[in-house]
Amino acid sequence: MKKQWFEVDRAGLGRQAEEAGKGRLVGELIQNALDEPGVTKIDVKLVQVPGQALADLSVEDDAPAGFQDVSHAYTIFAPSNKRSNPEQRGQFNLGEKLVLAVCTRASICSTKGTILFDPDQGRTEQPDQKRERGSVFEGRIKMTAAEYTQVCDYLRSLLLPDGIAVTFNGDRLMPRKPIHSFQASLETQIADSKGVMRPTTRKTVVSLYEPLPGEVSALYEMGLPIVDTADKWHVNIGQKVPLNRDRNNVKPAYLKTVRTLILNEMHGKLTEEEANADWVRQASSDPNCSEEAIKRVLDLRFGEKRAAFDPNDPEANKAWVAQGGTLVYGPMMSGNEWKKAKEAGAIQPSGKHCPSPKPYSKEADGKNVTIIAPDKWTPGMKAIAEYAVMLGHELMQVAVTVTFVNTTNAFLACYAPGDLHFNMFRLGHAWFEGGINEEVDKLLIHEFGHQYSGDHLSEEYYDALCLLGAKLKKLALAKPESFRV
Repeated sequence: MKKQWFEVDRAGLGRQAEEAGKGRLVGELIQNALDEPGVTKIDVKLVQVPGQALADLSVEDDAPAGFQDVSHAYTIFAPSNKRSNPEQRGQFNLGEKLVLAVCTRASICSTKGTILFDPDQGRTEQPDQKRERGSVFEGRIKMTAAEYTQVCDYLRSLLLPDGIAVTFNGDRLMPRKPIHSFQASLETQIADSKGVMRPTTRKTVVSLYEPLPGEVSALYEMGLPIVDTADKWHVNIGQKVPLNRDRNNVKPAYLKTVRTLILNEMHGKLTEEEANADWVRQASSDPNCSEEAIKRVLDLRFGEKRAAFDPNDPEANKAWVAQGGTLVYGPMMSGNEWKKAKEAGAIQPSGKHCPSPKPYSKEADGKNVTIIAPDKWTPGMKAIAEYAVMLGHELMQVAVTVTFVNTTNAFLACYAPGDLHFNMFRLGHAWFEGGINEEVDKLLIHEFGHQYSGDHLSEEYYDALCLLGAKLKKLALAKPESFRV
């Protein structure tokens, strides 16, 4: 007899099936029943065998056509009609085989006949033993008391459709009501003409559910949990989800897409604490995150009065905080979060909100500046210029150069180390003709403070003003003639 290319080690398959958890195995049988056309009722019974780590399992449905091909019960990866229907759950034709691999004995009875799985006699087919409608799986399954509890919890976590009554040991597993549903385009998989699964994108319904007390939120495929997410809500996808072979996880990119869709829909329902959750951080960094969603997230995380730390304007950072604003520093958000926030106009640097005075703008709309030639200086201008040069030498030991300009830029005077500019447009000639007075000393001390710091709000600048004032007093006492004009 010709040998098959492959053989299956049932014990080895059973060990791998155990890793999925017994709840998920029972879920495979329920999933198959839910996918049957016309099914209205599914009865699940699970009874522990006294004194043994075993349980008797029964899953029965009332689908009119029953099991369409009973050979699929024992043929791994047999062609499945479900592969071409994105609104049916299965695609690998593996579920019953995983359950059988952890059973000590089992049977499947349907409208096409009965198959018995016996530890001594192997597989026996009884085509004459048929049901009028529906199918029933019965088996004795390896199960500890702890696993029995896990199955009970799993079955109660199912998000079941309204039109199909599912019972567990005689009690109805009640459908849950979603708190919100919406349509979205998501990746799924559909078999092509050759039966090969191909990725495609189609519209489906996404429904959100509040987790029950003690539940961990999860991603669901048409009512069956796939993977725990620990997000705010259970998320049920109304079509095939692109799963791994073990049907217990999805690609990170798919999960991120789902999270972004949810954030766009539900950002108004988030709390301040939830806005810092990993799933929100991930979704708010996605290019498809809406402007409204990213603004809401930043409102919750940093408050409505927020600004990005501006490394080019330290004074603006301090002024913003002094006004009760919140500074957002680089490490507080990921690079993609920053990118999305800036694209949405959800955050601006502090220098945009309260820019520190800048005498000359480098922007395209900067004001014109006219330098006044020395031969146009009035006697008052010359006297104040000489006074400023003298103070620069005496107070700071700096050779100061004085320039007079005309500009509509908003400054009276400005100073960079060794370079002092007076703005005649703002000061006017009368200011200079008044001679050396308190206003002149006040302006010069203010400007000379920038020899030591460019930040008006820094401690260094404050200390510099104190020092210059003290030195000016000392100089006036020592050289009073220098102050007579």
